[in-house]
Amino acid sequence: MNIIITGAAGFIGSHLTIKLLALNHHVTAIDNLSTGFLDNLNPVKDHPDLTLIIDDIQNTSAWDNQAKNGDIIIHLAATVGVKKVYADSYNTLINNLDSTQAVLEVARNRKCKVFMASTSEVYGQSEKPVLSETDSLSVTTTDQGRSSYVISKLTNEISCLNYHQLKSVPVIIGRFFNVAGENQKSEFGMVIPTFIENALDGKPLILYNDGSQRRSFCYIEDVLSAIITLILEPRAWGNIFNIGNDTTITIKELAEYIHKKCNSHSEISYAAMPAERSGKSEIYSRLPSIKKINELTGWKPEVYWQKTIDLLIANVKKDLIIDRL
Repeated sequence: MNIIITGAAGFIGSHLTIKLLALNHHVTAIDNLSTGFLDNLNPVKDHPDLTLIIDDIQNTSAWDNQAKNGDIIIHLAATVGVKKVYADSYNTLINNLDSTQAVLEVARNRKCKVFMASTSEVYGQSEKPVLSETDSLSVTTTDQGRSSYVISKLTNEISCLNYHQLKSVPVIIGRFFNVAGENQKSEFGMVIPTFIENALDGKPLILYNDGSQRRSFCYIEDVLSAIITLILEPRAWGNIFNIGNDTTITIKELAEYIHKKCNSHSEISYAAMPAERSGKSEIYSRLPSIKKINELTGWKPEVYWQKTIDLLIANVKKDLIIDRL
């Protein structure tokens, strides 16, 4: 099977590219390297079944000839990361909208299927303890920079369903909750690599407010398994699925666990929420119901959160040793 991955040099995209090649699929990997890194693809850079295109997916002339009838486009490319989104909310919105529109048009013209990565943030500040795919969606106040990312993903979902229902483009929407794994970059504001690097470097682990925010962290290999399981399941097309771990921890518990496992002498400190994230922009709890994907495919996460952290600490330590050689 030929699979096209947008954002293929990013965190999830590079892992997925490597995984699909190992499963004997041909992969066309597209990335403009705005937030992706070619080094992420080093393990497969000479693979005979990899076609690598360094370009923006909005420049469809650079890659649409790779798409054939029945191929699957896994659309992961987007402006991501808390820091980047807050820094340029307008271009976050425009880039995410235009990129998805480009993918959908190629899929319509070339008769391809589309898996689109959405986000748990579309649930907004729901007070429900567990979030299911049929729950109401919402956006925080528009003067908060993060809202542009959520609006773009909500609009992308609507566009995908429109193309599915009115233009016969098979689509699956995966709402990713917090994903964690090797090669995730702290520079984009991701909490786990930030905490691990700070704990190993003797820098403070900073918790906002009291650190009571709850998140569910799903290991990258489990996420890849969910994506692959869904695209191979005929009954999945035309549906939306939560993809995540159905266990939550507080950010304080996360910091304390990392601190202990790293044998760190760093301080665990507390700070007020930054101005751009204050008030209504903060989501205090996010836990997915994975009943829908589990009942359809049998998928459920296999790696518990402590094991995820242990694996990532070992990976960061390995990278630090290599950097110091």
